[in-house]
Amino acid sequence: MNPDQIEFPPPAAPGPSTGPAWDEAFLRVESYLRAHHLEGRVRLNRLVTEIIREAHAWVDADPEVEPVVAAMHTTHARIGVWFARAGSADDWSDERARVRGRLALVLADLPRHGAHSFLSEDTALPSFAAALATDGFQPGPELRFSNMPPASLEFGFDEPGDVIAVKQRGWPVVRAAAVWLSIIGFLSVAWAASH
Repeated sequence: MNPDQIEFPPPAAPGPSTGPAWDEAFLRVESYLRAHHLEGRVRLNRLVTEIIREAHAWVDADPEVEPVVAAMHTTHARIGVWFARAGSADDWSDERARVRGRLALVLADLPRHGAHSFLSEDTALPSFAAALATDGFQPGPELRFSNMPPASLEFGFDEPGDVIAVKQRGWPVVRAAAVWLSIIGFLSVAWAASH
């Protein structure tokens, strides 16, 4: 085929404006979605681009909003819509609801068994919907004060007034001195015999 005969598609519509703030927004959204185990590069790029376009429309309407803030709010809103479609009645803007949702993702083992379904238009996996519907999410144990007296700490050091420990502490020094004196004595005898 002749390269002159190849027809290229018309250029796409211009995307959102670029700049360091939008690059940062793109990276933050991408990292956030990857933290939710969305690993497919093509799908991840498509989702992040859609989110950035929505955030850009928001910034166009309200220029006071920072691109990163708009992008993250749009990401949370999109995840909230997906959770609602999966059967969650929680308000995704509430931090506690987001924690419950992420815990349901882990309990359903979504990263291993259905990462492709996260933020997709398809219905959520039944295991995820079941994990989300359970009220098995309970806070950890409460701290309670105990009346148990604290035990004394033992570090293996001798007490200052322990007479036996003081006597035992001196024996290694005496033994070392005796060994050195015997070596010097042996060398002195050997030197005297050779001269």
